[in-house]
Amino acid sequence: MRNFIIFFTEKEGSTPLVRLLDNFDSISMLHQVDTVAWEPFDVNGCGPMPLKTLEACLNTVYSEGPVDNKKLNELYTQTAINTLVPINKKDPKGVVGFKMRFVNPHNPLQLKGAPTCNKLTKKLFQKTGASAFKTLMFDVLKKNNVVVFFAVRQDMLRWGLSKYHGDGTGKPGHLQFQLANGKLNEKDIGKIHVDTQRLEKHIKQCENVHNERRQLMTEMIDAGIDAYPLCYEDFLSDKPTYLERLFKCLELDISSEQVEDVLKSKEYFKKVHSDDLSTFVINHKEVMDKVGGRFYSWQENK
Repeated sequence: MRNFIIFFTEKEGSTPLVRLLDNFDSISMLHQVDTVAWEPFDVNGCGPMPLKTLEACLNTVYSEGPVDNKKLNELYTQTAINTLVPINKKDPKGVVGFKMRFVNPHNPLQLKGAPTCNKLTKKLFQKTGASAFKTLMFDVLKKNNVVVFFAVRQDMLRWGLSKYHGDGTGKPGHLQFQLANGKLNEKDIGKIHVDTQRLEKHIKQCENVHNERRQLMTEMIDAGIDAYPLCYEDFLSDKPTYLERLFKCLELDISSEQVEDVLKSKEYFKKVHSDDLSTFVINHKEVMDKVGGRFYSWQENK
């Protein structure tokens, strides 16, 4: 059995996935107590954590045998407000995982109220900060034999539309969570008219992330780190097969009956839009003509 980490950006199905995985007795998903935040080492959760502290935290999380939760939280709460849930609370022989954006957590420019600086200083900080973070993560992951997963999307049009639509009002947000918990009904989501120029910008951003993710995964594999994509489209089409592949990478023996029971227990994700664009986009023909056909198969473009 092997511990793991999931790298993500947004709207790739990572939150429903980790909440789902946390229902398996042999998997402990690390997150803060009394919070809906599932990214314990993102700057919004851990605060301006120095890289040395992050390294100590990760080495403690991924250590062999029982985790010293007291030591972990002593390190973590130096900058974080909330403590972390105890690891291995369900199965001492289980695996530990969490999700994280691949960015430098110690970047005061990301924090509210941070002092301003000139563009040159900002560029220099981001370049050196990102390099130090990348080196640290590669070293920690390789040393602890951690399996790396990348949450990815292949359909750039759909991914771009998710960012474009946001919470349904044009603001950032996640409609699928509201649908899954019953706070919103599909019939409450009306059709939208899409500004194709604005959508194109979102799609370009998605394509850049997609390409950067490929490059980063290749670099990790070349460095001797086991890394695999977790395609959002596979999660939607066949969750049991998707989970079976994930468990195989973690060397976990979880029966199909267990998977079925967990999938039936609670729904953390509900698809917002149908496969037919015309059901939610007024000018769907214009959208398809101008920005359609943006599906990049991860398997075909290695």
